[in-house]
Amino acid sequence: MDIKDSGQLLTRLGTPNAIRNGYGKLQGKVSWQGSPITLDYPSMSGQMNLMIEKGQFLKSEPGAARLLGVLSLQALPRRLMLDFSDVFGEGFAFDFVRGDVRIEQGVATTNNFQMKGVSAGAAIEGSADIAKETQNLKVVVVPEINTSAATLYMAAINPLVGLTTYLSQLILSKPLTKAGTSVFLIDGSWSNPRVTKTE
Repeated sequence: MDIKDSGQLLTRLGTPNAIRNGYGKLQGKVSWQGSPITLDYPSMSGQMNLMIEKGQFLKSEPGAARLLGVLSLQALPRRLMLDFSDVFGEGFAFDFVRGDVRIEQGVATTNNFQMKGVSAGAAIEGSADIAKETQNLKVVVVPEINTSAATLYMAAINPLVGLTTYLSQLILSKPLTKAGTSVFLIDGSWSNPRVTKTE
C-alpha cells in the first residue's frame, strides 16, 4: 500500500486525529478466519513492514488512538513526571517510523520498530495483543544531541571558538547521548498503559 497521508488513512479506518501527515509504504500479508471485510483479531496471522516519513503523532489521550497513543510516547512524561516537553511538545514529530511486525493468533510482535525525530529517537520491541488491547513493550528513548549547525554558525563568526566547540561536541556527543538514554517497560491496556522506568 502506497500511503500519501497516513493521518487521512487512519481517519478513514476509524482512528481520527491520531497522526498528522506522513507518507510511505505498508507491505505484507495478513489473514484471518471469516469474512474478508470483518477482521477477526484472535485468528489473525501474517507479517507487515512499515515505513512512514515526515509525520507527527498528535497529542491525544491514549484511549482515543489506542495503541497509537502508546506508540506516540505521550504516556511517558505524564506517568513518570519526566520533562520531555522539549522532545514531544504537542506530539512526537517524526522523520521516520519503520519496522517489521509479525502477527500470530492476534498477537503482534516486533523487535526492530524505530522512530526518529528531531530531538529524540526511540526503539521499541515487544508484543501487543490486538484483540485484548494490551501490550508488553520495551522502549529505549535516545536524545538527539547534535549542535553541529549552531557550532558551525559560530565558526563563521569566530572560527577559533566555533571550531573548538564543534570538535568538543563531536567528542562528547556519545557520552552525553548515553547518559540521556532512558529505558521504559510499557504493559497493561492500551487505554491505560503502565509505564515503568528501568536502569
